[in-house]
Amino acid sequence: MNSMLVAANAVLPIAFMMFLGAFLKSRKIVRDTSFKDFNWVVFHVCLPLTLFNSIQGMDPAMLTDPAIVIFALCSLAVVIILAMVLIGRMKLDDRQKGVMVQAIYRSNFVILGIPIIESIYGTGNTGPTPLLVAFVVPVFNVVSVLILSHYSGAKGNIAQTVKKVFTNPLIIGAILGFIYKFSGITMPVMISGIISQITKMSTPLSLLVLGGSFEFVSIKNNMKLLTIVTAGRLIIVPVAVLGAAIAMGYRGVDLASLMALFAGPAAIASFSMAQEMGLDGELAAQCVMSTTVCVILTMFLLISGLGAFGLL
Repeated sequence: MNSMLVAANAVLPIAFMMFLGAFLKSRKIVRDTSFKDFNWVVFHVCLPLTLFNSIQGMDPAMLTDPAIVIFALCSLAVVIILAMVLIGRMKLDDRQKGVMVQAIYRSNFVILGIPIIESIYGTGNTGPTPLLVAFVVPVFNVVSVLILSHYSGAKGNIAQTVKKVFTNPLIIGAILGFIYKFSGITMPVMISGIISQITKMSTPLSLLVLGGSFEFVSIKNNMKLLTIVTAGRLIIVPVAVLGAAIAMGYRGVDLASLMALFAGPAAIASFSMAQEMGLDGELAAQCVMSTTVCVILTMFLLISGLGAFGLL
């Protein structure tokens, strides 16, 4: 029961905000044009500052043991390659393939990582989670720009792809975060407070926009694709990666950090990015919502199973 409460406490508030967005749209309290404007704010302001804040707050001492970061990045590379190969063989529109590949490899780690770990081990006991956020999340965004550019029709245009990478707001936020972290510059309290307030707004506004962009009428048409994405994101990837991590000796908070990274739902930012880059935004929203709802059960099973064997 405790394991189920841990998973529910981490995920249910997120699911509630998404359903609130869907409710506001269905009642026409907030219009489609407003949700699109909010999405711009999320993608260009809120998420970049959230990433900047996460990186600049990282403890430099964690850089002395990069083994878990190397393991995470290597595992991520394998997942991306396999997803592109397998999804690439399906007879689908490229706009759908790009969304599915991104949803399978890119988890909601920046928002759910630390809350899940603290739910298990207590406030402040996050282990290597901030270190993983600092390195993995920028990689998520760089790879997403490359993959989505590939599937959006920008194939072969290297200059345009590189430009999209370095002008992507999330990439800019990550780069500025690293520059500030090691620059020795002290940020004025007022500026720090403003950034803190905006980052607090990031998650609820992202979820509200996500829910408001969701179209229930088309779920039936995408059910097969959603089943593939949900199974890949929440079952196949976690079992494979965590199995390898256990075999390599990862236990406790280290294993829990990898669990939060590889067993979480599809990233909220994957929807914003897919929509901004001209892919199937509706399918992207459905992937996030379906994996977020189903993760309550899968995360409960993972936490319970790993805890029963004394691995957490």
